[in-house]
Amino acid sequence: MKKTLFILSLTIISLCSQTVNFKETKFVEALELYTYRDGNVSYDDVKTIVRYRDGKTITKVDNNLTVHGDDNELLTTINLNEKPEVALYFRLTKALFSKNFESLKENFKIEKRDKKYQFEPTDDTKEVVSNIELSLKADESVDFFIINFTNRDTIKIEAK
Repeated sequence: MKKTLFILSLTIISLCSQTVNFKETKFVEALELYTYRDGNVSYDDVKTIVRYRDGKTITKVDNNLTVHGDDNELLTTINLNEKPEVALYFRLTKALFSKNFESLKENFKIEKRDKKYQFEPTDDTKEVVSNIELSLKADESVDFFIINFTNRDTIKIEAK
């Protein structure tokens, strides 16, 4: 009986969470610098975990973010109430990967053209984000999205 409950709980957990492999391309305008990283992100209702191939792991639970190095050493902790732009980034990436556009309607005007979406901020979000582009594959899964920031930084996430 315990074995059956354990297997059932693992199945439920896997159905409630999602893992996506990705390639991240980041452009930092102030430094005129591109960075490239591979990793995966998994999330469920309460937790988001980003694991980069370079060994860093970022974990977001509620309003707290922790960054650990490859040896599991705690590198930093961030209170997201003090960094709303970081909280916004995590909310956006989760909504985009899960295609939960309903959660973005309060902050964005959404236009769809074929398998491409354009998100234009409609409130205070426009102080941080200029716009977002999302492209879907033929099977309706996420191909890539690009977040353009008002400081002219750009992050492109390509699903693998």
